[in-house]
Amino acid sequence: MLLRTRITLIVALGFIVLMLGIWGATVLRDRVWEKREGEVAISGQTVLWREIVAFSTSNLSRILERVDGSAAFRIALGFSDRPGLAAALKDAGVDVGDPETAFEVVGTDHELIFSAGGADHNRSILDANSLDRALKGEVITGLRQVAANRIIVVATRTVVLPNRGAAVVVLGRDAAIGMDRFARGIGASTTLVTVRGRVVASTDMRLWERAKLNIAARRPEAIRIGLDGHDYNVTSIPVADIGGSTIGALVSLIDTTEILQTSSFIRQSAIVGAIAIVLIGVIGLNVFLWYSFRPLEEAIDVLQALARGDTSVTVEHGGSDEIGRIASAVVALRGNVQALAETRRQRERVRRRQGAVISGELKALADSIDPTDREEVLALLANSSRLEQDDELKRIARVLHDLSRRIVEQHTRLSSMVVELREALITKTKLAGLQQELEIARQVQLAILPKEFPPDSRVAVHGQMTPAREVGGDFYDYFMIDERTLGFVVADVSGKGVPAALFMAISRTLLRSTALFERSPAGCIRRLNDLLAVENEQMLFVTVLYGVVNLDTGRVTYVNAGHNLPYRIRRNGEVSTVPSTKGMAVAVMEGFVYAEGAFDLEPGDTLFLYTDGVTEAFDVDENAYGERRLETLLATGASDWSVPELSERVLASVHIFERGAPQADDITCLTLRYFGGKGPRRTL
Repeated sequence: MLLRTRITLIVALGFIVLMLGIWGATVLRDRVWEKREGEVAISGQTVLWREIVAFSTSNLSRILERVDGSAAFRIALGFSDRPGLAAALKDAGVDVGDPETAFEVVGTDHELIFSAGGADHNRSILDANSLDRALKGEVITGLRQVAANRIIVVATRTVVLPNRGAAVVVLGRDAAIGMDRFARGIGASTTLVTVRGRVVASTDMRLWERAKLNIAARRPEAIRIGLDGHDYNVTSIPVADIGGSTIGALVSLIDTTEILQTSSFIRQSAIVGAIAIVLIGVIGLNVFLWYSFRPLEEAIDVLQALARGDTSVTVEHGGSDEIGRIASAVVALRGNVQALAETRRQRERVRRRQGAVISGELKALADSIDPTDREEVLALLANSSRLEQDDELKRIARVLHDLSRRIVEQHTRLSSMVVELREALITKTKLAGLQQELEIARQVQLAILPKEFPPDSRVAVHGQMTPAREVGGDFYDYFMIDERTLGFVVADVSGKGVPAALFMAISRTLLRSTALFERSPAGCIRRLNDLLAVENEQMLFVTVLYGVVNLDTGRVTYVNAGHNLPYRIRRNGEVSTVPSTKGMAVAVMEGFVYAEGAFDLEPGDTLFLYTDGVTEAFDVDENAYGERRLETLLATGASDWSVPELSERVLASVHIFERGAPQADDITCLTLRYFGGKGPRRTL
């Protein structure tokens, strides 16, 4: 980019930054002014509304003063003469037939003595607190909401009636009268709304409905909106009642379209004028710089020709100014460039001769080495031809050093690979034997687990185990203790692999043999704990849930030794956990006394027992399956599934949740469904 172009761009950028700064300051000033204008509008409208309310209450107070001084009113009120009261009130300036006027007289017991006009004949206009204050002689004036969409201006006067004592005379008129005066005063469309957003009165209901404003009645607000091509300043001021609480808001909409259009036209004209001035200045600056830098550009063209190797060009400009000094320097540079070009040509001829000799030697070396490395050496030779030629000996030494290093590394790698190959063959042989032994152990382990339960009309049992490795530490078992008693167990040995599998086999064998003569689950688990804890050098332990069920009555007695709580699934689909007996894991401490738990199964109830491989399964994001997910699955119809299907659905849900993640622990499930009855066992 030319220097004059850069200078022009810098100046133009400076103008743009200046204009943006002025524009930003203008926008900030407009926002500050708009905020200040809104505050002034809120303050002014608040004062105006208070004055209008004060004026209205003052008129009402003067009317009440005339009513109080009317003898005809007192006589008609004493005789409850409604026509006479209406005539007396009309003479005093109260038109009881006007629906916008509300008039009432309330006694000391808060009972209405007389009401007319737009007043509710069933209840007083004032609340109890205001009536008490008025009966004490206090003058109550202000606004009062008497209906969901009606607000009136009220004033009171305390009078003393013959044979009735003190009474409060209340006079009110619709607030819309004062609102019209307010709208004319500020030249705006005005709407009075309650705190619930209901419209009490509006000077332009169609404009209000089109605006669809969301007004917070309890705080003042000033905003600007656009509607149907017009701009409006919206001001909302809270309206308080005689008790000081906010009952609504007075919202005004002032059309500012013409003012804003004029302001926008002035702003746009100023922007266009500023842009025109900037463009004229930038163009003029560029023309001036072009004329000033033209001699310098000619000198630059000559230098560029010399840089391309064209020494035939010269500079004809002379003089003692800056351009002349540049021309003299260019002439001297031309002579130096010619001498340098001749020197480079001579060095190039020498380099080509040396390169031919070196290339021939390296190619001969490449032909003498192992053919598998020939391509690599030839590639190295091709790369060496592009190296710097300043020091040929150094270049040759560098190439030969790199070549020898590659040959030594290749020999080292080959030797290491031979050693690793021998070790891998030995390890592979050992691994094949170990895998075969583990597969046999897996088959033996699965063979000792019960496959299916003899058919019985009172119960159905199904178990399933999936080891995380070749062999696992989980086990399940179920067996008939006698003709009407079934024993069942699910256990989880700490650890994994072969040690856990051996400990599992020992635990299962001891438990089954002990259960045949020790009918109490607590006693059976206690004996098992003592036997395993005596010589437990590996410090292994096992969590066990063992129980027996009476197939005639459905009574289940069980012991939970640190195992996951099983689930009871009732026939109606209700899922609940079986309470824990708070027992310690087996083989931890000798002599531990285990407590029993018991409950009754109803026909159709199901018990689901499992190990922590289900709830502690993890997906690829390291999220656990969890008990909540298992409970949700069981609650989706487990009571209707078959006994084998229940375990299969749980395992399928776990595998879907894992999303291909490796199985973290052994997974074991045992399902028992009780059908009831005392008949003989059925055969298939």
